Amino acid sequence: MRVVGREAHLDRLLALHAASSRGDGSIALLSGPVAVGKTTLLHEFTRRSTDPDTLVLRAAGSRDESGLPFGVMRQLFRPPRPFGALHPDIQQILTAPAPPTQPADWVRYRLCDFVLELAERHTVVLAVDDVHEADDESLRCLGYLGRRLSTARLLAVFTERVPARPPYASARADFARQPGFRQLRLGPLTAEDVRALLADQVPAPVTDQLVDECVAASGGSPLLVRALAEDTALARAGEAAEPARSLVVGESFASAVLDCLHRLDPAAADLALRLAVFGPDASAALVGTTEADEFGPPLRELEQAGLVTGHLFRRAEARTALCAEVDPRTAADLHHSAARLLRDTGAPPRVIAEHIAVAGGVAPAWAAEAWPVELLQEAAGSALAEGEFRTAVRFLDLAHDACADQRRRADLLLRGTIFAWQVNPSVALRRLPALKQAVADGHLGVRDGALVLIKNLFWHGHLDDAADVLDLASRAHHEPTEDDEAEIQGLRLWLAVLCPPLHERIFGSSRVAARAELTPAAVATRPRLRAATALSLVLTGQDVASAVVAAEHVLEISELDSTLETIPLALMALFYADRLATAEAWCGALLATARSRGISTWEAMLSGFQALILARQGRPRAAEESAATALDRMSSGGWGMSCGLPLASSVSALTAMGRYEAAQARLAQPVPEALFQTLYGQHYLFARGHFYLATGRLQGALGDFLACGKALESWQITSPAVIPWRTAVAETRIRLGDQQRAVPFLEEELARSGDHPRVHGTALRLLAATTEPRRRLTLLTQAVEELQASGDQLALAHALGDLGQTHHLLGQSTRARMIVRRAYQLARQCDAEPLCQALLPVTERPGQRPSPAARDQLGGHPAEALSDAERRVAHLAANGHTNREIAQKLFISISTVEQHMTRILRKLNVSRRADLPAGLGASAGSATPAGREAHS
Repeated sequence: MRVVGREAHLDRLLALHAASSRGDGSIALLSGPVAVGKTTLLHEFTRRSTDPDTLVLRAAGSRDESGLPFGVMRQLFRPPRPFGALHPDIQQILTAPAPPTQPADWVRYRLCDFVLELAERHTVVLAVDDVHEADDESLRCLGYLGRRLSTARLLAVFTERVPARPPYASARADFARQPGFRQLRLGPLTAEDVRALLADQVPAPVTDQLVDECVAASGGSPLLVRALAEDTALARAGEAAEPARSLVVGESFASAVLDCLHRLDPAAADLALRLAVFGPDASAALVGTTEADEFGPPLRELEQAGLVTGHLFRRAEARTALCAEVDPRTAADLHHSAARLLRDTGAPPRVIAEHIAVAGGVAPAWAAEAWPVELLQEAAGSALAEGEFRTAVRFLDLAHDACADQRRRADLLLRGTIFAWQVNPSVALRRLPALKQAVADGHLGVRDGALVLIKNLFWHGHLDDAADVLDLASRAHHEPTEDDEAEIQGLRLWLAVLCPPLHERIFGSSRVAARAELTPAAVATRPRLRAATALSLVLTGQDVASAVVAAEHVLEISELDSTLETIPLALMALFYADRLATAEAWCGALLATARSRGISTWEAMLSGFQALILARQGRPRAAEESAATALDRMSSGGWGMSCGLPLASSVSALTAMGRYEAAQARLAQPVPEALFQTLYGQHYLFARGHFYLATGRLQGALGDFLACGKALESWQITSPAVIPWRTAVAETRIRLGDQQRAVPFLEEELARSGDHPRVHGTALRLLAATTEPRRRLTLLTQAVEELQASGDQLALAHALGDLGQTHHLLGQSTRARMIVRRAYQLARQCDAEPLCQALLPVTERPGQRPSPAARDQLGGHPAEALSDAERRVAHLAANGHTNREIAQKLFISISTVEQHMTRILRKLNVSRRADLPAGLGASAGSATPAGREAHS
C-alpha cells in the first residue's frame, strides 16, 4: 500500500536503519491517534528493510493478550526463524504452555541477551505495533534492550497510540531517556495528501470540491479517507471519466467507522456510542455539563480519530453506523439517560420526548414521577402545532401507557384517537372499544369525549354503538353544563343533516330546529355549531344568504385540526347553496395546505369535496382525477361512511365520459350498509341511478332516484340544489315513454328551483321534451340562458344539443348547425364522449370518434383577432341571432352591429354569418358564470 503523506517519516526510519547497521542503535517511536497510519508506515518500513544482513522481528500488542506474560516477546521469535536454532533455554521459554518457571528477571535477561547476540551477527530490527498494549514482562524486556542498544546494530521501531493506558507509561519513560530515542509524530493528512489518496482510487479527475468534502468527512484520517475513496470509486464504476465532484459515503465508510471504534480506548469508545445514541442536543448537554477531566480526553481522542468535531459527528453516516452497534436494551437505557439529562438541563419537551419514544416508553424507574406524562403531553402539543399528527399520537400513547390516573388516561386515549384520525381513520377505529369502556366507567363525559366518540363511530358506520355511547354518557352525567348543552346541540344538527335516522334513534325526532345565531361573534365562539346551523338552513332553504356568509366565516377562522366536522360542514353549506366557485376556491386553498403539511386524511377528504364540486360544474375529467386522488390517499376502511362522496363523484364523471366499465368497477367496491341512511348515501344512489340510465337499465335507475327522493323528503331536505332527484326521475320516465308522469316532477322542481339556475335550467330542458316543437323552442332557449349562467358546461351542452335539434325539426337548418357545433365543442371540452356521439350526424355515428373533417366542422376556431366587442357580437351571431336581436341584447345600435359584423367576417375570413365558428363567446366575457352566481 502506498504511504501517502508519510514520505518524510519513512525516509527518517530508513536513515535510522542505515545508522543502526553501522552500530549506532536507536529507538523510533511512531506516535499518533487511532487510524492515523502508524501500522501502514511500520509495515512499509519493514518491507523496505529486507536486505540480506537485516533480521526483522515483528510483533503486535493486543488488549486481549496484555495479561499474557512475555506474549510480545514470544511473537518476536516465532517461526520462521532466519537466525537459526534457538538456544535451549530460549526454546524452553518460548514453547512452554505456561509462563516460565524461572524468575522473571532471569527470563528477561536471557531473552534480551539472545537479541543482542543476534545483533552482533546481523542488523536487527524490532518492529512492535501497538506497543502500548504489550504485556508488562515484554515491556520490561524492551526497556532492558533500549538501555543497551546505543552501540548495538539494533533498531527498535514501535507504534503507540496517544493517549495510552497507564501501565505503558513507565516503559515509555525508559525509552525516552535513551540517547538514541526518536519520536516521530503522525498527524492527520493534509488536503494535498487526501487529493493523492483519492487520485489513487477514484477513476476520474479529482476536483477541489471532492477533496474539501473528503477532508470535512474524515478529519484527515487515512483510514476514513481510503474508505471514502472506495465508496466513491465503486459508485462511479463504469461511468465516463468525468471529474468526480461529489463524495459518496457508503458501506466502506461505515465499516471503517466501526473498525475505528474497536481500536479506541474503552472510555473513548463508550463516549462515541453515547454521542451516537444521544444525538446532538443530548450530546451537547453531556459534554457541556460534565467536568472536563471526565470527558475531555476521550473527546479529544474521538476528534483526533476524525470521527467528531466538537461533540458532533462529522458525518451522519458515522453516527448511524455506531448506533447499529448498540444492542436494543443498552440503547433504551442510553436514551432514558439522555432524556433525564436533557430534562435536567432545560431542553425543549419535544427533544426529550423523542428520546423517550425511541427508548420504547417511560423508564420503569420513573413510574412514581409525574413529569414524564406532563412532558409527553406538552411535546404532543408542539408536534400538533407543526402539523405532525403521527408524532403527536405517538407521544400521547406513551403518556397514556405511563399514566396511573384513570380519568387522565381516558383523556389521553381520546386525544390520541382524535389525532390518529388525521393520519388514518381506520387506525383510530381500533381505539373506539377502549373509549367506549371509558365512557361506561364514567371517565369520559359528554363534552370531553362522548360526542367525539359518537362522531367517530358514525364515521365508521357503527350506528348502534354510537347510540349506546350517548346513553352511557347521559346516565353518567345527570347535570350537563352550558357547554355540554351547546355541544349536544351541535351534535344534533350534525346528525340531523348527515344521518337523520341515527338522530331520530338517539334524540327521538327526525329534525332539530336550527337556531339562526350566525353573527360573527357567535361563529367565532362555537364554529362547529354554527357550521352545522348554516348547513341545516341551506338544506331546508331558510335564510340561505346568512348561512353562506357564516360558512365562509367558519372557513376563515378554521384550521386543518382534529375536528371531524367543522370544515366539511362549512364546505357542504357552500356547495348545497350552489356557491360552487366559492366552494371550489376554499377547497383548493385548504387542499394545498393539507398537502404541504402532509395530512393524508385531510388531503383525501378535501380531494373528495373537490371532485363533488367539479362534477357539479360539468367537468367530469377533472372530477374523476380528484376522486381518484381522494380514494388513493385513504383506504376504504379509513373512508367509512364518507366513501359515498368520492365514489359518487367518480361514478358520475366516468358515466359522463362514457367509461362505463370503470364506473362499474367503482360501484363494485364494497360500502358500509349504513351508508344509505346518510346524506352521503343519497349522492351514491343518485350517481348509480345515472349510470343505470346511461347503460339502459331504466327500471334500476328509476328505483335509485325514487329511493333517494323518498329519503330526502322524509328528512325534510327541501332544497332542490342538494340532489335534484325530481329531474332525474322525470328524465327516466321520459326515456320509458311515460311523459305524462314525468311532467308533475318537473313542474314541482321548477317551482322550487327559481334561485338555482342549474337545476331550473335542467328542468326546463326536460320539460321541453314533453311539449310540441315551437313551445319546446321557447323552453330550451330559456334553459340555455339559465344553464350558461349556472356554469355547468355539460348541462349547457345537453341543452344546446336539444335546442339545435329543435331548430332542425322546425326547418331552421342553418341555425341548427351553428348551435349543434357549439354543443359539440362544449361536449368535447367536457370529455363527454357519449354526448359527442349523439351530436354527430347519423352518418358519422358508427360508434367511433368523428372523422377529422367532421371535427373541423364542429370544433371551435380561434378568435384572438377579434376585439372584446366583436367577440360579443360574433358569439350572438353564431348562435343565430339577428342584427336587431343582437343590438337589443348588447344595448347598441343596429348600424354598430352591422359595422362589427363587416369586420368580423373579414377577420375570420368567412363570407356569411352561417359560416361563423361556434365557441366565440368563450373569451368574450359577456356572460360570466361567476358574476351571475354571485347574485343568485
